Amino acid sequence: MSLACVESKIEIRFKSPYGYCSICSHVLRVLKTQRTTVISMKYREFYAVETLLFCPEHKYEGEHIIKYDSPELNQIVPPYSNFAYDVAIHIGISRFLHHKQKSEIQHELKIDYGINISEGGITHLSDNFLIYCRCVHELASINIKEAIMKRGGYFLHIDATVEKDSDMVFVGMNGVNGWILTSRKIESEDSEEIIPALEETKSRYGLPLAIKRDMGKGMELAVSKIFPGTPDKICHFHFLRDIGKDILSERYDFIRKFLIDNKIRTRLRKLSDELITEIIAGGYDVNVTFDSILDCNLSELKNNKPVFVYAIITWLLNYSKEGDGLGFPFDLPYVSLYERCCKARIIIERLILLLAELKRVYKPMIELKNILMLVNDQEIKSCHEKMAYGRFLFAKLREILRFDSEVVNMSSVMETTCDEEVFKMEFELEQFKKGLSQDLLNDKSKIREKKIVIDHLERYADKLFLTNFRIDPNDPSKDIIMHRTNNIEEHLFRKLKINQRRTHGNKDVGHDLNYYGSYLPIAWNLADEEYVKTVYGGMKNIPDVFSQVLYEMFKLEQQRFYAERKGRIIKFKHDDSEIIEIIGKGLENLEMQSNGLLTP
Repeated sequence: MSLACVESKIEIRFKSPYGYCSICSHVLRVLKTQRTTVISMKYREFYAVETLLFCPEHKYEGEHIIKYDSPELNQIVPPYSNFAYDVAIHIGISRFLHHKQKSEIQHELKIDYGINISEGGITHLSDNFLIYCRCVHELASINIKEAIMKRGGYFLHIDATVEKDSDMVFVGMNGVNGWILTSRKIESEDSEEIIPALEETKSRYGLPLAIKRDMGKGMELAVSKIFPGTPDKICHFHFLRDIGKDILSERYDFIRKFLIDNKIRTRLRKLSDELITEIIAGGYDVNVTFDSILDCNLSELKNNKPVFVYAIITWLLNYSKEGDGLGFPFDLPYVSLYERCCKARIIIERLILLLAELKRVYKPMIELKNILMLVNDQEIKSCHEKMAYGRFLFAKLREILRFDSEVVNMSSVMETTCDEEVFKMEFELEQFKKGLSQDLLNDKSKIREKKIVIDHLERYADKLFLTNFRIDPNDPSKDIIMHRTNNIEEHLFRKLKINQRRTHGNKDVGHDLNYYGSYLPIAWNLADEEYVKTVYGGMKNIPDVFSQVLYEMFKLEQQRFYAERKGRIIKFKHDDSEIIEIIGKGLENLEMQSNGLLTP
């Protein structure tokens, strides 16, 4: 490699260091010299003048010329590209790990490195980054497997995510360290779609210690076919959710529909807005007035009544705060709203009587009572009472499986600290089932709820618990502990969606699951320091490792990458009414231009 200054750019000359043919040792000759502009963060912009060599005795391999090019240049820039590896890597990391928008990356490259690049160029290099990450991940499967075996094995967490107007993305994760091992698009969660992904995982990384999955039939069948002897465990969160839905859905849906049909929330919000107007106009200091309610005189009720009523409505509309943020059936927001309405109705009736002693009638109080009287219905009351036993059973199951609302959230992985804890949960669950079975014989009431719980406990008894894997008999700290939930993967999917909204500034991530899909999770492994060290040897080595990917492998993966996009739905920026209106106006315009022979 030699340097020269041409115009305002540096010219760097490259040539193969090999002077003899690798086949016959014949002296190589010059095929041609080509000049290319290369844009790099490390070397800035320069002219690469490369001399290509060939062997006159072995010039062709099929229809292609056997060229001896410069390995030094190949380490800097990919074939047929002007942008160096380091630019593509910077863009990819900024976009997919730091979740920056294209305009931010454009500005950063221009200011910090003097690199001008279009948004289309950023998109293209982002795509290439993802493709190279996939290629390197596959090439490094032996290194990844060695790291897995050194740790003592891996737990395979499998799950799939889907958004509106998108294909599903299936992900197989190593639950021990959080690395994504396998990621691919699937059309559904049928076993036929999942089996190839599991076969790929098995062939690359060997048998897992155990598998954690949801309760889908497709997942269950695929696992039984590919990993027949491997412990197959279901997520405790999904297990509880499934039981809760079966027990509570019917009655919960009735309560929810009743409250929605009677527009309870809408009426409360309307009355709340009217009270806000009155409070502002009256110059009330809401907090001072509310604090005084505790020890105010009866005569003062006529003055602070707007704040009193507004406080009640505020409390009513905060019903969703009673939940744990885990969703139905762990949270029952409409049941909370109904129960608050019942409690508030008693309070407001007492306030109306107190105000009557002062010979006052306050219209918002009467309006609030009328709203709450809509809920004073025998049918919904009966439904709520019948729901109580199901709620009790569900709460008991949560207690046995240690799903305490104070410690469990959607990102909690739920580990067991020791085998004794596993045995204790197993014992308590078995005792609970036996008690229910005996109760079913003695008490024929509430048969439905009891049978649902007993059926689930019998069907999934061997799918719930797994003791820790002892790697070193003398060192329990090295035990491999399987998570009791699949939340590590659920958390990954939520993070993916949140980050893509940040990157694109919109809420439609279905497009991105189609656009980048199965390639994104693989790239996210770069956020793990140990993964980077295992696969790349360090962040600074990523350009060199990318350059070791054969161009033929890159092109083949590139074809797969773009093939994944072919099925995506193209979304209009207009809503439905605008689309049909524009079509109608466009049709009228065309008809005005026609000769009228074929138009009605």
